[in-house]
Amino acid sequence: MMSLFLRALALVLGTLLLSGCVLSYHESAPRKTLRNGTLLKQTYYHAETTAEDGTKIRFTVYQPRMRTDHTTPLLIHAHGYGLSRMARPLSFYGTLLPPGEIALQAWHDGYFVISYDQRGHGSTGDSVGLIRPDKEADDVSRIIDWAVRNLPLATDNNDPVVGMLGESYGGAVQLLASTRDARIDAIVPITAWYNLDQALFPNGVPKTSWITFLGAIGYVFNPFHMDNGMSGELIGEMFGNNNPHLRKTLQNNSLSAHCGNGVWPKADALLMPGMRDVLFPYNQSVDIQRCFKMAGKDVRLVAIADGHLLPGSQWSTGTPVWEMQDEVSCGGKTLQTAALIRDWLDGKLRGDEKALARVPHFCLTGDELADARQQIGEWQELRPVHVGSGMSGQFELLLKPLDHVGNWLRPAHVPANWDKPHNGWIRPARVPLLAPKESTWVAGVPRIALTFSHTDRDDPVLYLRLAKWRPGSGSYTVLNQQVTPVHAKGPLEFELGGVSARIEPGEVLGLLVTGWNSQFRFAGSGSATDATVAGRIALPLVSAVPAPAQP
Repeated sequence: MMSLFLRALALVLGTLLLSGCVLSYHESAPRKTLRNGTLLKQTYYHAETTAEDGTKIRFTVYQPRMRTDHTTPLLIHAHGYGLSRMARPLSFYGTLLPPGEIALQAWHDGYFVISYDQRGHGSTGDSVGLIRPDKEADDVSRIIDWAVRNLPLATDNNDPVVGMLGESYGGAVQLLASTRDARIDAIVPITAWYNLDQALFPNGVPKTSWITFLGAIGYVFNPFHMDNGMSGELIGEMFGNNNPHLRKTLQNNSLSAHCGNGVWPKADALLMPGMRDVLFPYNQSVDIQRCFKMAGKDVRLVAIADGHLLPGSQWSTGTPVWEMQDEVSCGGKTLQTAALIRDWLDGKLRGDEKALARVPHFCLTGDELADARQQIGEWQELRPVHVGSGMSGQFELLLKPLDHVGNWLRPAHVPANWDKPHNGWIRPARVPLLAPKESTWVAGVPRIALTFSHTDRDDPVLYLRLAKWRPGSGSYTVLNQQVTPVHAKGPLEFELGGVSARIEPGEVLGLLVTGWNSQFRFAGSGSATDATVAGRIALPLVSAVPAPAQP
């Protein structure tokens, strides 16, 4: 783990140093050929184009080895926030991050690949604007214009065949670009947002830990290109300054502002949400999926395990901050994630029907029957529970090991009073919800309707998490580490973070309620938090295929 982290750090620093070197940027493609001009040489070079406002958009073109009288599709690679383009094969993206590795493989497989610097990143000018539709999104169109003029691209009805690939910030730009340019045929937005305002301020509560971390990343890697005005507004919003202008800007820089307003996506999409991703949770991809379905597009969703992981709160077994696993389980089969994405691109951009048939339409649990029977769930009572302190949940790293000791003294079975709620002061309040008699998936987006009472201040903030535990054994496990904040003013009805977890007989599924959470440091209502919660909850439950017997 540490060696991988140091390797990643070295590559990031190396990329930053190299990005400061003087590079030659071509306004048109240099013709690099072999065999007396009959064969394009496999190579890469740097180029630039000019946006409508005069900003130079800079990128690296990966030219495949191919006959000069042939054509091939274009794949555009978009980088994540704070990073920069894949300027050479030996780079942070080309070596450590799967989207870059997949783009490089596409180059070797005969695609033209363009990896570009978004505004305020790397060698491209202007400020970091969080995907403005008329700037960052339209820059993709300028890159396609350049490619049409300079590269032998495959066409369909006289339009170039174009795909896009990227994660996070690089996923969001694909979504907006797909609403503005019909030449984009297929996209792969990995762990992207649908509504940036709701992602950063769920139920009006700022994700202070993530906003602080992302601001630090921006000023470390792009110190002269950050939008200081927007940064100041974000800081002010974190500390209670109501700023409608900021919130409206975040909404406008999102697909949510376009869907339903006559501006629909025009590309097919393979969505890949991260189930442990608290920054852009599974819910965001469900909303994206709904938008593309309403537009009549082929949209598929394959969930991965991780996504964005907050340093200090969520550990990664691979690259820090963001992680995509090599494999996913779908329909009882183990699929290679990179191969699945390549099949999607080959199917959509090269017309390979066999490859496209290998891409699942929907994969959340890995259980084919459970995924086929997705449902919202019926409402059930949420018995009253009281949170008596803003410190509840703050010391769980120290207190959870004591659960293991305490459970040595308890019978290892579900007790008759398993559904009794427990109030919380230092520990989380618990509301048991289910003790299944058979293996059961809770998979999808739960909904909750709450009322609040006995609040001793104007605006207490509470944090809600679904968790499972086994009486008489260990401690609780938060499902996919998802947490949803709420201002204790009601009544309210809203979504909890999407989850995918299997609950076995002998386990209890319940709701944890606390007054503190590490994803929302400094966003709570302080140590005086005091509130009683009651209401209803609808869980997306479906029977699971029995687990295989242990040898």
